[in-house]
Amino acid sequence: MIKLAKYTGITLIVIALILGIAYPFRSDPIAVLAGKRLSGEELPYPGDWSFTNEFTTVAVESRPDDPHSVTTICILHDGTLYIPAQSGSTKNWPQYVVDDARVRIKVGDKVYPARANRETGLSFADLATSAAAKYPRFDRPEDQPKDVWLFSISQR
Repeated sequence: MIKLAKYTGITLIVIALILGIAYPFRSDPIAVLAGKRLSGEELPYPGDWSFTNEFTTVAVESRPDDPHSVTTICILHDGTLYIPAQSGSTKNWPQYVVDDARVRIKVGDKVYPARANRETGLSFADLATSAAAKYPRFDRPEDQPKDVWLFSISQR
């Protein structure tokens, strides 16, 4: 048992070292770890975002001069793509977007330049039907996230 714990500890240290060395050179975000400039083929702004319904998550790159990217969900509602930021007031990327609305959105392996505008007149509940159609866990009002900043996506 002690031998197993020793090898497990060594393995975790090696993984931490590899991640620590690789972290500054990352591009795309990995799960909850933020990334930098998104990789992938950049295409023109799409006229129709309905293809995003095939993807559970997208990546959003903010701060074009010093790229910062995150993984999040997206909701297509009445033809407009929305990107929510859970607890937006406590995270860096929503403020970066408020300061400079230029973003790049990665869907699958394609990247699209866009503009993200914070929508203060909307709440997640306003998008609940569309959100629940894509993400069934949002079907019940008590399961819908609170303190969400919503960003509508438009062409630059």
